[in-house]
Amino acid sequence: MSKYILGRSQHETRRLDLQSRLYAAHSAHLLTLAGLRTGMKVVDVGCGTGELTSIAARIVGPSGHVIGVDHDPDMLAVAERNMAHAGLSHVTFRQDVLPNIALDQPADALVGRLILMHLDSPADAVRRMARHVRPGGVVTFQDLNLSRSRSVPALPLVEDIGCWIQAAFRQGGTDPDPGERLPAVFRAAGLPATGLAVAVPAGDAGSMSVAHATSAVTALLPLIEKSGTATAEEIDIKTLHTRLTAQMHEAAATLFSPELVGVWATTPTTPPHPVG
Repeated sequence: MSKYILGRSQHETRRLDLQSRLYAAHSAHLLTLAGLRTGMKVVDVGCGTGELTSIAARIVGPSGHVIGVDHDPDMLAVAERNMAHAGLSHVTFRQDVLPNIALDQPADALVGRLILMHLDSPADAVRRMARHVRPGGVVTFQDLNLSRSRSVPALPLVEDIGCWIQAAFRQGGTDPDPGERLPAVFRAAGLPATGLAVAVPAGDAGSMSVAHATSAVTALLPLIEKSGTATAEEIDIKTLHTRLTAQMHEAAATLFSPELVGVWATTPTTPPHPVG
């Protein structure tokens, strides 16, 4: 796994919680489109604190089962507490470093959200992890396209924020638009996509979309400065949310968050023909 460029901090934990709430319904919609159904056994790779895990668990219901996999024991401890608090007893967790995962039995589906962008070889990772899915099962991943964020009408500060965030990701060696690369990743993994959809949260000046945008700038500030795109003085992080909210109010604008792309495929039902 490559370096997680947003780091680990109390602010980042809060930002991830905000992001999870912002995209929760959209992730559920994409998982349902991908084919998750009641009774399935699902593996959520790179589960973190279990946000997507809990969404999958509600889709498959008590007759199904979800296994969350992550390399960070602290994250898994939080995930276990979150599941207990939510009353989701049909969820278990295990610690593994992706793409190395070990399962006792094949799963019906493999899912992951905002994880492939942080892996050094995403196609190889998908190929290796998909081996744990039964023939005819579902493989689906979700990632963002950061450059697709915008406001209507267009606002200068929204455009600046988008440029800052994208520059920070490039500075950290991470593609800011991994969502649009997902079909190519699946093809390279030997799993041509059978479906693709996009879901976009949006809101007005008081929405989570605004808070999500400014919290991302806060988390990425060191990389933004390092990229040379803007200085801390130019960004003025302490007033950024207030200024953005004011511009949104004045223009009666709608902020469209980065689009969440979901791609899915079905694992082969017959083994490939031998070569030679």
